[in-house]
Amino acid sequence: MGRLGENRWGKSEVRVSKIHRGDERDEFSDVAVQVLLTGDVGAAHIDGDNSQVLPTDTMRNTVYGLAQEHLTDDLEGFGSVLCEHFLQRDAIESASVSIKENRWARETATGFIGGGSERRTAQVVQDTSGGGSVSAGVDGLVVLKTRGSAFSGFPRDEFTILPELDDRLLATSVTADWVYQPVPADTSATWELVRGLVVDSFFGEWSASVQHQGWLMAETVLERVPEIAEITFHLPNQHHLPFDLTRFGLENEGTVFHPVSEPYGDIGLTVTR
Repeated sequence: MGRLGENRWGKSEVRVSKIHRGDERDEFSDVAVQVLLTGDVGAAHIDGDNSQVLPTDTMRNTVYGLAQEHLTDDLEGFGSVLCEHFLQRDAIESASVSIKENRWARETATGFIGGGSERRTAQVVQDTSGGGSVSAGVDGLVVLKTRGSAFSGFPRDEFTILPELDDRLLATSVTADWVYQPVPADTSATWELVRGLVVDSFFGEWSASVQHQGWLMAETVLERVPEIAEITFHLPNQHHLPFDLTRFGLENEGTVFHPVSEPYGDIGLTVTR
């Protein structure tokens, strides 16, 4: 006879946008929310008894219902409100709320320009025992520098054709997640600070590899933001391959490249205090 293992249910990609009205200047939020719950719902799987299963449609509607009062620039705060709301139900043992915010650049007091890949992220996890965690991050932050990075001294074998470079183009799409202990008073200001530190470190510090670049960015963040206990980077290497112009009888000056989306180097690291 089978035995039910770990299980959960929830609603993903609940898209919510909200105008924060001001006297002459408005703010705008554009987020996607995921709600995941765990609880004593084994009977739903084994016996088809749905009496303890909160409908995922209700989860979606709850997000909209609470957004009017509670969705602000404090994404972690909104996540906490949602977790606390769902944990009030007897059958629910833990709640996890993840939020991804599309970034809009201000153009006028009431106008914005969007369309970029970068998103602010936040995740709040709570359970009925009082445990939990709060984390934040950035996703899809595409950065490129034309010099200031190298890759040399690596092992070689019969399949290695990669040339060693002391100065090269480096491009990546930064995904970073960090854990707060404790949660800062102003999560939005802290997020802007961390993002700025990551960007400044990437463009301002010479690195010997993508791995080294990730370490330098992590060290900069941990040094400046004491509320962060650890930070994780995912740094896929967005390759720009040198294009051989000598085939056309032209001198190769090393300035023309062919961008490729795959395959790509997939580098990740976590740095803790």
